Amino acid sequence: MYNDKVVALSESPREWSGWSRVIGQALATRGLDLHSSPLAERLTRRLQDNEVMDQTACTLLWQEAQAISGDPWFGLSAYCADGDLPLSLQMIGLTVSASLNMSTAMNNLVRFFTLVSTQARLELRVVGDDARLLLHPRGRPHAQHMAALLNIVGRLLARCAVRGGIASPDITLGMPGADIAPQPQAWYRECVAAQSYWLKVPRLWLDLDMPESTPGLLHGMTGVLHGVLARGPASDMVEKVRHAIQQGMSKGLLGEEQIAAPMNISTRHLRRLLRQYGTGYERLVDEVRCDAALRLLADPHSSLTRIAYELGFQDPSSFTRAFRRWTGCSPRDFRRRQAQTPGYTTSMKSSNPC
Repeated sequence: MYNDKVVALSESPREWSGWSRVIGQALATRGLDLHSSPLAERLTRRLQDNEVMDQTACTLLWQEAQAISGDPWFGLSAYCADGDLPLSLQMIGLTVSASLNMSTAMNNLVRFFTLVSTQARLELRVVGDDARLLLHPRGRPHAQHMAALLNIVGRLLARCAVRGGIASPDITLGMPGADIAPQPQAWYRECVAAQSYWLKVPRLWLDLDMPESTPGLLHGMTGVLHGVLARGPASDMVEKVRHAIQQGMSKGLLGEEQIAAPMNISTRHLRRLLRQYGTGYERLVDEVRCDAALRLLADPHSSLTRIAYELGFQDPSSFTRAFRRWTGCSPRDFRRRQAQTPGYTTSMKSSNPC
């Protein structure tokens, strides 16, 4: 009945071509030039007018950079100034910095991680006193690329922690082969050998407030980032599903079958594809509804009943329960606080998907 091959994921993910710039700039900080490699020079010239490249091209660039630098951990120590990073990475940094607290910052990083790289999926897992960000490879990314992802994520979290009042960031990295890793740098305390790639911080960090939080900027940036995702190399499923949810929301057509059928796939295959992008159908429904609710509540002339039905809820009480789960307060309280304090928005709970 269904043709699951229609949207089957490629074995080799398409990556943002901006990584060629990251690699080149990281070499330039050492006084080296990526173009000293004829192969890398040809690749970068070919990528000049393209937004994406295949995983093989990215791997070749990392191999050449490692050979040029002579550093077996080039990716872990590679660093570019913010202004030298591709725009997508700068946007991620702004979104994380504008978040209301560290928990929201980490959730936003997970949510938009595809803009950082399509060659790995980021997962936040809280166990005991630790909060871990795990990197799950997609396809066969180069080890230097995975190290560079830990580098980017770790530096972002360290910067947020310092702004939140943590004098010395307590970050531990786990990665294969780290028993011969370089000495710890300023942004992490320890690098240990592990079977996978991960980054660990104290659980208490999730409760840190972000003093530079900018709710208006955050709301605007998330909208922009969704638009960028829709054009990106990994947009073939998540953004299509998100768009279908938006279209079916006011009509009450939010069942998985109703979303999957027009795509000519089964609900089982839909769930499998979304898992590969680190999300799920229920989570996407919550994200779409939460974003729409925050926008609709800004209009004082829209009644809560009307908003509930526009979001696809059967009654206002169901909307109220969901909104309280998303934000920690009721829609009425949220609207009242907005009216009392211009630019105010409530802090999201640690488990909030929005």
